[in-house]
Amino acid sequence: MECTYTIQDGELLQNNSKENIMAVYTMFLLRFLRFLALVLTFGMTMYLTYVIFRECITEATLGNCIPLGSIFATFGSAVISVLSLYCNKQKDSFLENLSALHEQIPELSAWKRWPFFKRYDMEKTGLWKFDYYILKNPRITFQSADHLLAIALPTCTADFYDLPILAGIIKMTGFGRHLSGMVFCMKSVEQKSILSVFHCTMMIYRNIIRYKAGAFFMLIGSEFVIASIIFSFFYRPVSEFILLMRP
Repeated sequence: MECTYTIQDGELLQNNSKENIMAVYTMFLLRFLRFLALVLTFGMTMYLTYVIFRECITEATLGNCIPLGSIFATFGSAVISVLSLYCNKQKDSFLENLSALHEQIPELSAWKRWPFFKRYDMEKTGLWKFDYYILKNPRITFQSADHLLAIALPTCTADFYDLPILAGIIKMTGFGRHLSGMVFCMKSVEQKSILSVFHCTMMIYRNIIRYKAGAFFMLIGSEFVIASIIFSFFYRPVSEFILLMRP
């Protein structure tokens, strides 16, 4: 049983089909939903900080609020510092694995996405007229007798957020189980190198998942820092406002 792979280069394409137009507007909707999610997480962090201040502060004076706010700020800063190191480690590992993959696959071109290019975008060409574009990353397609896996290859950190990373990990996990059953059938060096290419690609996706998880918790840490600053100086007016708003 043999396994092969093929490479497709990345490119920026003009595509005015109805499917691509819908994809462009769906991407705009997703960006708006991400902004709402950011506002929601900040609101939850603010509420949690308020509840802790309410339970710990008996008299709303600066002398009582600032020390508690300093604790929150220190906690948030420590989280940011530790996770920043973790994210940098994952980013460095991503770049090393990507470089190793290029060395392993001579036919893989050095195509790299320019970060300011969006995955789906449009350009105005006239009054109510637009051209629509789609950005396609290089793709690696692994194929065996009864299994097929086509996966996009990230090339920069902008790809971390608009490629289906989680879906890619799930697909590669399933295909990896299939490859594990083929290991003993792989006799040639070429066949074994395909296994190395697959595992290198999977490590690239794992680095991205870990980076995104670390970046999310860094965001939470920064929100705690902002909330601590706000409540250190404005806890009293905020609490009075909340009491007035209660029925």
